[in-house]
Amino acid sequence: MTMTRREMLGVLGVVGAGAVASVLPRFAWAAGRGYPWPLGLQLWSVKAELDQDFEGTLAQLAKLGYREIETAGLHGRTPQAFRQAIVQAGLKPVSAHFSMGDLFADAAGRIAEAQAMGVQWIVASSPRPDKPLGQGDWIPAIRDAMTLDAWKKNAAELNRVGTLAKAAGLKLGYHNHPIEFADYDGQRGYDVILKHTDPALVKLELDVAWAVAGGVDPIALLKKHADRIRLLHIKGLKARPAPGTYGSDFASGVIGAGDVIDWPPIFTAARQAGVVHAFVEQEPPHIQPIMKSLAACRDYLQSL
Repeated sequence: MTMTRREMLGVLGVVGAGAVASVLPRFAWAAGRGYPWPLGLQLWSVKAELDQDFEGTLAQLAKLGYREIETAGLHGRTPQAFRQAIVQAGLKPVSAHFSMGDLFADAAGRIAEAQAMGVQWIVASSPRPDKPLGQGDWIPAIRDAMTLDAWKKNAAELNRVGTLAKAAGLKLGYHNHPIEFADYDGQRGYDVILKHTDPALVKLELDVAWAVAGGVDPIALLKKHADRIRLLHIKGLKARPAPGTYGSDFASGVIGAGDVIDWPPIFTAARQAGVVHAFVEQEPPHIQPIMKSLAACRDYLQSL
C-alpha cells in the first residue's frame, strides 16, 4: 500500500488531528514498515536494578520510551503498591509471569495478585518438572528434569488455571524456552502443550530467540498456530543451530546487534497472526550496563 502526500492529507482531514497518532502507525505498517506494537519490556531484564532503586528504574524505562510492562515478581511490594508505582512512572502493566510451580501451588492466589496489579495476561513462565533439577545452567538442567509425563501434567494444569483465569476476566499464556522443542520419547513439549490444552483457555507467548535456539522456524510457528500465539518475547541470539537441530549455545543479547535473527519478516508474520503485545527481554550475564542495552534494542526497533 502506498499513499501520496495529497491522499494522506485527505485522510487526516477526515479523521481529525486528534487521531493522527493512531492513524499514522497503521499506514506505516500497511506499507510494510515499522514496529507494530507499543514498546514493551519484561522486567526480568532489570531485576537487579529494581531491587536497588525500584521507582528510579521505572522512571528510566519510561524515559527510554518503554510503555508496556510484563512483570517478573513484586520486589517486596504488595500488588497494589507495585501497580501504583508502575502507573505513576507512566507505564502500563499488561502481563505477569508466574512459574508453573507457583500456579500448581496456588493458582487462585496468583490470579488475585494479577488482578490487583491490573494486568490483562497471566503467563506461565516455565514448566514444572517431575524431578529435581541438576547442577549447572538452568536451560540444560530443566531440559533434563522434564519428561513426557511432566509435559502432560503441565498441560492439564494449564487448562485448570486457564479456566480460573477466564472466570476472573484474565487471559492465560504459556512462555517457551528452548526445552519445549527438545525430544521427549518422540514428542516435543511444545506439541504436547498445544495438543492437550484448550485453545479457548490457553494461548502462547512465543519467545522467538528461544524457539530459534530450539531449532525451529518462528515464522512457521506463527503461521501454523496463528490462533494460539498472542504475545512475543524478543531478544538477540548469538548463534543459530542447524535447521531442525536443538541448539547448545543459548547466549543472547541486544536485538539487531550481532544477532542471527532476521526480525522484520518475523514481525510481519506475528502481526498477521494476531499478536497483540511484544516484550523486549535481556538475559544475564549482561555485557554492558542494562539501560544501554535497552536503549540499543529500542533504537533498532524504532529504526524499522
